[in-house]
Amino acid sequence: MAELSGLYLDKTSPMPLYEQLRQALLEAIISGKIPEGTKLPTEEELCDQLGISRPVARQAYSALINEGYVERMRGRGTFVHRPDTRGRFMNTQLSFAKEMGILGKQHHTELLCQEWTDGDSVLAGLLNLKAGERCYHIKRMRYVDKKPFVLAENYIPESIFPGIEQYDLAESSLYGVFEKEYHVKVMRARRVIRARTADAEFAELFDVQPGSPVLYITNVAVDQNDRPVDFSKEYLDGLSQKFEFDVVNQ
Repeated sequence: MAELSGLYLDKTSPMPLYEQLRQALLEAIISGKIPEGTKLPTEEELCDQLGISRPVARQAYSALINEGYVERMRGRGTFVHRPDTRGRFMNTQLSFAKEMGILGKQHHTELLCQEWTDGDSVLAGLLNLKAGERCYHIKRMRYVDKKPFVLAENYIPESIFPGIEQYDLAESSLYGVFEKEYHVKVMRARRVIRARTADAEFAELFDVQPGSPVLYITNVAVDQNDRPVDFSKEYLDGLSQKFEFDVVNQ
């Protein structure tokens, strides 16, 4: 059974206890401190260990079950379950490196473009930009197991991340830089999936025919201060990629 002796919940924090517990368990699972297949404490045991109520434990476990990190086995208990497709991450805000680490995939990134750009009306609305405020625009090509996986673009407000251009964002996690260098933690996001067709750039990068189907994902990430801190666009091969979701009747 998982050892949770180092887990701490701050009962004076405005963040709900169930969300603190969910995040603490998720970080332990992602980091490998609680490996796949580990049996987790029962809700009653969590209550005794952490001094919390049964609904708090139930909400935290239910959220992790819905996200695909935990599963209940009738008559056996609650176990850590390692997601096996990227679709499991669609309702979880993780860096690409963490996603691939969970899946056990080799990956690397090529930086295609980095530049300061004036925010247009669309970016201004999405990121709450002031008049004349710039964004740092980066375009990166992600490879998994040496194969093209996703073309990603990010737009980052200069007012929140001054000097962001000095970091190597091909080798470093963007959200890791946010946390380490700027003390900004992405807490949630609004994500939309659409269908598109491959333009000339995508077709060349992914070695597909122009006009082939493309999965297009937009994402607005929000930090601990409820500020939009990143607008991203991702393009994936619509023929080779799939997303799987667990749907729960509640």
